[in-house]
Amino acid sequence: MDPDFNYSTKPSPLVVFELEDAVDGTMLTVVETGFDKKPFERRMEVFDRNTNGWEAQITRISEYVSPTL
Repeated sequence: MDPDFNYSTKPSPLVVFELEDAVDGTMLTVVETGFDKKPFERRMEVFDRNTNGWEAQITRISEYVSPTL
């Protein structure tokens, strides 16, 4: 986060978590929207940062819920 940027007045992305039954357990889908409301000059930076963060979180979730043998 940029300490010189006032985030409180800017729109935040919406994150939706969906859980569905799946053959081998449960399917988790994470959808984040709202990037089109970000200033154009920051849009790709925010998208890339959020994508990297969600990839790390999904890995952690998968490791947490997957049984270890």
